[in-house]
Amino acid sequence: MQQTFMSSCPQKDRCGSCGWSHIPYQKQLAQKLADINGSLALKKLSLRCKEILPSPRIEHYRNRMDFVIDFEGRMGLREKGKWWKVIDGHPCFLADEKIESLFHSIHAWLPTSGLTYFDRKAATGLLRYAVIRALQTGETMVDMITSAPVDSFEEERTHAAFFSLAQHLSPTSFFWSINSTISDVSFGDKHELISGRPDIEEVVDHVRYQIGPHTFFQTNSHASPLLLQTVKEFAGPVKNKTVLDLYCGTGFFALAFAKDAKRTIGVELAPEAIVEAKENARINELSAEFFDAKTESFPWQDFHPDVVILDPPRAGMHDRALKDILEAKPPRIVYVSCNYKNFAREMVILQNLYRMENIRAMDMFPHTPHVELVAALTLSD
Repeated sequence: MQQTFMSSCPQKDRCGSCGWSHIPYQKQLAQKLADINGSLALKKLSLRCKEILPSPRIEHYRNRMDFVIDFEGRMGLREKGKWWKVIDGHPCFLADEKIESLFHSIHAWLPTSGLTYFDRKAATGLLRYAVIRALQTGETMVDMITSAPVDSFEEERTHAAFFSLAQHLSPTSFFWSINSTISDVSFGDKHELISGRPDIEEVVDHVRYQIGPHTFFQTNSHASPLLLQTVKEFAGPVKNKTVLDLYCGTGFFALAFAKDAKRTIGVELAPEAIVEAKENARINELSAEFFDAKTESFPWQDFHPDVVILDPPRAGMHDRALKDILEAKPPRIVYVSCNYKNFAREMVILQNLYRMENIRAMDMFPHTPHVELVAALTLSD
């Protein structure tokens, strides 16, 4: 394991994507543990996190990168603290090598494309982002994000340019997504498959996961098995039990439990994620139920789950969802958090009924201050 790796990134002083790359890796891990335990202590919580699992890879580990295209055709990552400045030709050493290769090909194509570039101040122009994914299966996806074409001529020209680019790159999937708003986001409200398959596939713990252009998936494919194994370990035996996965996404945790549990249920706000979760269940020949709903407004209590998996967004749980947990009192909770500060804040409330049986960190994001935390909670006697 390359735990002494120090970044040789030529842009590390300008780019914000690897803010901790100047710190030796072992010190990064120690600092993350200290930060987690500092937050727990601040909230006067008794248990401390003693273990952090390092990422199996600490460079070229990201399976998705969103590259900005600016009004002059520069492509890369934004300069730290400057949303309007793009570091041209900079793909980042955190990105999978296949992403880096596709990046350089698209970057070279831009000045020959004949297409306009989006001006974020004037809200004019076409090309906005190139979103590139690369999985451990070897499959790749390119999603070019643009503004809406101004007329049929620009639409035809754009389609032809993207078709030519797709033929040159030969990714597993090539999409054209249109953002019809002035919002500077790296996804669209309409998307068209230009070439290849509509999904790419990742395999984790023998479960196949279909990933579409707007699907969230764990960004570190190399460390995601560690996360999954920890969640399963903390959940304990699930034979003859009902497992409920709240904020389930495309079924990453739910499908891993469906092989053994009596009943598995997933709840997720994003309808497109639920469509893919159901498809993932089908292709894996697994029995799982998925519902498109807000966690805080769905009557999940009616399922009387034995184990609840909580994996909320970085902002944490909705107050109503937290209240529902306290009222339903599921016997066991496995809380997966990408924001240990919010976890500590919510644990102050949860500790009225639950005790922390175990807690473990996983470094899903080397060279950044972010870290994943998993806690096993059981009802107090």
